[in-house]
Amino acid sequence: MDRFNAFMERYFMPIAGKLAEQRHLKAIRDGIIATMPLLIIGSIFLIISSPPVESWAEFMSPYAAALSMPVDATFGLLGLVAVFSIAYSLAKSYEMDELSAGVISLATFFVATPLTENGNIPLNLMGSEGLFIAIILAIFSVEVFRFFEERNIVIRMPAGVPPSVWRAFTALIPGAVIVFIVWGIGLLLENTFGLSLHDIIGAVLRQPLEAMGSSLWGAIIAIILIHLLWSFGIHGISVVASIMAPIWYSLTEQNVAAQQAGEELPHIIGQPFMAIWWAVGGCGMVVSLTILFVWRAKSKHLKSLGRGSIWAGFFNISEPTLFGAPIVMNPLLVVPFILAPLAVGIITYFSMSIGLVGKPYVMVPWTTPPPFSGILTTGDWRGGVLMIVNIIVGMIIYYPFFRLYDKKLLEEEQEEKVELESAATEA
Repeated sequence: MDRFNAFMERYFMPIAGKLAEQRHLKAIRDGIIATMPLLIIGSIFLIISSPPVESWAEFMSPYAAALSMPVDATFGLLGLVAVFSIAYSLAKSYEMDELSAGVISLATFFVATPLTENGNIPLNLMGSEGLFIAIILAIFSVEVFRFFEERNIVIRMPAGVPPSVWRAFTALIPGAVIVFIVWGIGLLLENTFGLSLHDIIGAVLRQPLEAMGSSLWGAIIAIILIHLLWSFGIHGISVVASIMAPIWYSLTEQNVAAQQAGEELPHIIGQPFMAIWWAVGGCGMVVSLTILFVWRAKSKHLKSLGRGSIWAGFFNISEPTLFGAPIVMNPLLVVPFILAPLAVGIITYFSMSIGLVGKPYVMVPWTTPPPFSGILTTGDWRGGVLMIVNIIVGMIIYYPFFRLYDKKLLEEEQEEKVELESAATEA
């Protein structure tokens, strides 16, 4: 274990740390997180318009079309909102004019989007289908804007001009160049190959990444990486989600579209699966461990920690247990910390793939407690049952490691007590 820790600290951790702080990945993560309120609102309307209970569904069917409008206005604009918010976040990290950067990137997104035969904007490209090109255009727009600003190739206004005015003029030259470049590339592709930027990005990036991200193996790799990073004190989900979140959101939006159309959901893996199902009580299924602390611990440390952290665990907040037990850098607890979510993820995947539980398509706040999160994300009461089963599975995996650690702490506490009593007698 010492050799493994030394290897991780020397080779893996520096790379992971740099990824966690990498400017563009942080901008992608923060920009996509900014869409979460919209998606949760859309999920609420989705549950109402497409309820899992047949009698309720029949009652709501006359209103389904009207109730679907907010769903289309939230999930259906994922790419459009993301291109602005990612550019805004990246420009903010450079201490540039965030609003101008966001507006310019938004313009390039529309310039790169081909119109329909009737001259209308294709709504399908505003949602998850446009998410990957939104990421590329947002980063491209901000970097070109920064290039012009650093070389002072901008229009400068006299002193005394209001900030809102001089900012608009500062963005004029770089904005015009950015739009011209994107327009020129799009025109060249259309006239030469009959393709748009959306087609190219979809074929090169979106489709292969979605194929990888929607697989069980992709989920397993992500779960292992997240928990390896957490084992050394690095916020694993922040690092992995910086790369994988666009894929998970795109897969979820496809499930939403299928649910609205009354079709079979195409994916199990998506944002609800990766944010909720393997992380009950937070990363590592730590709610299972905190239950053991309260129920079976004999050492004062774990008993008191369990009582203090179990309520946070039910709202999927794992940090009190991660750093209080601790799990971080603790060889006895790191192994089940990785194995428990891995086992739960596999059990959940196969339960959904064979139809025991519905596939997840609804986004809920990550603090939604179990088993309600299981019911809400799938629209299936059996999702709540599976979530309870998963917690029990987590307890079974943690138990032998917990017993060893609890025994070790209890012996240390007893030794300390004897030492204190001995010191008091001598005094």
